[in-house]
Amino acid sequence: MAARELDGMPCPVELQCNDFAQAMAKWSEPVDVIWIGMSLHHLPATGKAQLMHDAHRSLGGKGMFIIWEPALFEGEERLSWLARFSLLRDEWSAVSDEEFASMERHMRLADFPETVGTWLGMGTDAGFSQAEEIFMMPNEMGRVFRFSN
Repeated sequence: MAARELDGMPCPVELQCNDFAQAMAKWSEPVDVIWIGMSLHHLPATGKAQLMHDAHRSLGGKGMFIIWEPALFEGEERLSWLARFSLLRDEWSAVSDEEFASMERHMRLADFPETVGTWLGMGTDAGFSQAEEIFMMPNEMGRVFRFSN
């Protein structure tokens, strides 16, 4: 599906299917853009930080690293974030109650969001000179961050 959506881009595109953390740890060729969407938050804090260091290294001081990830409000705990998601049930009218419950189960088991400040701080700690939030989902559950030099 990604290949079909990127067909016709005015630049070369190379797609690979890998475990993203393992792939970034071993990556040796320079890249221009690294995009991770709704995946990085599954790693523990040390894994997130390591992946950001690996992304910085792979970009070689150029390009950008973009992530779309869930974000806690400043001072919010993970359990409050999970409760906040549950209150959004009515906004998910396209999914059944069973599907929504499945999403909630997944989130309780595997989702470990960070605050905006923590996401941005991990980027600067990894060596990026610019770290910024560029988009917030209307329901405020997730954000898009851009890291560059």
